[in-house]
Amino acid sequence: MHPRRLGARLLLMVLAVACLAPFGSATAAVAGTSAATDDAGSTADGAANPPSRVVFVGVAGLAWPDITEQDMPNLHRMAGSDAAGSLTVRTVSSHTCVVDGWLTVGAGSRASDVSDTNGDEREDRFCRQPPEPAPTDDGGVAVPGWTALRQQQQDNSYNARIGLLGDRLGEIGVCATAVGPGAAMALADSAGRVASYHPSPGGIDRAIMTECPVTVVDLGGLPPPAPSGAEEAEQRAAEQTRQQVAAGVDDIVGQIVDSLPDDTALLVTGLSDSAATSVPSPEEPSPIPPAGLRVALASGPQIEGGSFGSTWLTSSSTHWQGLVQLTDVAPTLLGYAGADEPSRGFDGRYWRSSSAHPSSAAATISELVGVDRAAEIYRVQSGPFFQILGIGHLAVVAVALLVLWRRRGASRSGTFRVIQVVALVAAAAPVASYLANLSGWWRYEQLNVVLWSSIAMATLVLTVLALAGPWRRRVYGPPGVVAGVTATVLAIDVASGSSLQQSSLLGLSPLVAGRFYGFGNIPFAIFVVASLVAAAALGQWLLDRGHTRRFAATGVAVVGLVAVVIDGAPQAGADVGGILAAIPGFAVLVLGTLGARVTVVRVALAGVGATVLFFVLAWVDWLRPPGARTHFGGFFADVLSGDALTVILRKAEASVGTVERWPIYGLLVPIGYVIIIWLTRSTDVPATSEAVRRWPLFRYAVWSALLSGAAGFAANDSGVIIPALLLTAGIPLGVSTVAAAHRQAGPAETGSELVERAGGSAPT
Repeated sequence: MHPRRLGARLLLMVLAVACLAPFGSATAAVAGTSAATDDAGSTADGAANPPSRVVFVGVAGLAWPDITEQDMPNLHRMAGSDAAGSLTVRTVSSHTCVVDGWLTVGAGSRASDVSDTNGDEREDRFCRQPPEPAPTDDGGVAVPGWTALRQQQQDNSYNARIGLLGDRLGEIGVCATAVGPGAAMALADSAGRVASYHPSPGGIDRAIMTECPVTVVDLGGLPPPAPSGAEEAEQRAAEQTRQQVAAGVDDIVGQIVDSLPDDTALLVTGLSDSAATSVPSPEEPSPIPPAGLRVALASGPQIEGGSFGSTWLTSSSTHWQGLVQLTDVAPTLLGYAGADEPSRGFDGRYWRSSSAHPSSAAATISELVGVDRAAEIYRVQSGPFFQILGIGHLAVVAVALLVLWRRRGASRSGTFRVIQVVALVAAAAPVASYLANLSGWWRYEQLNVVLWSSIAMATLVLTVLALAGPWRRRVYGPPGVVAGVTATVLAIDVASGSSLQQSSLLGLSPLVAGRFYGFGNIPFAIFVVASLVAAAALGQWLLDRGHTRRFAATGVAVVGLVAVVIDGAPQAGADVGGILAAIPGFAVLVLGTLGARVTVVRVALAGVGATVLFFVLAWVDWLRPPGARTHFGGFFADVLSGDALTVILRKAEASVGTVERWPIYGLLVPIGYVIIIWLTRSTDVPATSEAVRRWPLFRYAVWSALLSGAAGFAANDSGVIIPALLLTAGIPLGVSTVAAAHRQAGPAETGSELVERAGGSAPT
């Protein structure tokens, strides 16, 4: 074999192994964690020897900044000596009221209060108090308005089964004691009844906590802070009132700790964004504070055995060290009650400990406050950042088209150089937003300065790298480098825990709580377009080195295989809809590299193959215990239970809803598709003909990305955001290619020679 070809083959093998190595090690690590979890419990994600008792305490609105040594000394001590974490309380709405929180505890999935509690035929802009239960003839109590609450859940897209926790406890014959009206809502069965109830937490003692293995306590809530823009005196008065209430809550927590029976776990949470609020007049703003992360503390024995100690809380539903969900509470309580399958029927998974947190309470709380601040930065700045990227890219395209139109005869121009550099900067910005997390910007006082400086520095370094190496001499070199780095960074990230995506501006938000690990829809869009461009650059490089089309297509297919595995593997990307979008795109690129004609039938066959692979992965994931399953296994379980159609319709509704929420993208994305298809399909358009002449696979890279975007729109609940992000990430790579091609215009191989070597007929 020719030495050059042998070297190329060895290079492909090294690249494949390098891509798979971190995935394999991370997979083993995650699988090992899951195995340890399963081995520690029963055969169905329960505990072999569960603790005999658990006390769950809920405080509406309790956040980590509230827990100071002066105001809440008991909880402050727990933060240093026991397990701690942030609690995401997202339910149906963007902010969670106290009734929403208690209903979600009992349902194990996102639930909400009735939308119009005062009968004014408008949705409430306030939070009501949990209603006081009414006595029943059998000595228990019933939650008033339970039928209306059940109907409300049917009207919501999540279709939560309130009362499921109470029903499951009844099935296994374990009694539960509710203390306070909110606790009654959490422990009520599907009929709204609670057998054991105490109205006030003020007199809680050991006797109450030993009545039943499960005790749930409602300690009320902290009053909301003063609204944004309030006078300083009003803010100070609201803060003092909140501190006074917090001190009273902490006293009762201390009373519970002192009276806690032996071998009893204590869980303390801030289970909602807001306690009850006043009813505002029509011209007043809503008094409900914005969404935020809340407190989660756990002491005593774990479900899996051993004690919590000074560790970070986590669960299999988040895979995020130091983060648990409100929907995790129901399976956690069932796990302590000894249920064989505590996660069955619930969206969440039970709490467990991960690595150790700082030994001091102050350091632990400081870290968690930083995480909350990072989530707040995402809430406020991620939308504008995304819009700035989109507007900036449109400006780059407009300037590039104007220059190309006015300088048709110019073979070289400093203007094209500027356009190329600016386009590469725009293309590098998304991955730079993830790399910024390496700085730990949320730990700093001036976190905004550190965040944006980190993004700017990472963008600059990647742009210089793309323009400095020997690959700069080829038009596909710089965009191929930016795309390759982007795909590699994201692949390594999802294979090692998704830490770079956590609260990054284009990453995963614990407040949105749509996904906590693997590929979210936005990172997926960036990953797939980067993988396609990198694969097209590799394929063209192999062709330019004299290799056959089959060999080059093999290289492209290897990149595609690695990308699909990374995206779809439950231990890495865990992206349910991703493989349905990625495989057709890579099929187009492989066919184009081979020189085969791209037809609708062949693309449809690729789509069928993607669907088959999707169900195979879903079935394999479903074979694992319920507590270890990802989105794939959960969807397969929905198929078996008959709920899959509901899930699909909900995602379809959400997908179409993105067009209504973002009408500008609903308009610009189709227009962008039409223009790009015209530019790349026609051989007479000067704007792209030179780029295609120098990089024949450029046309197929563009078409494959457009196809993946269209498939992503159909398969993901982010809808039009998927193709919009694909355009946002892909257009600057394309513009940099076109600008570089016009800079290098001059004596070169003829277009027919290059197209012939690439096998190039345009897609049809």
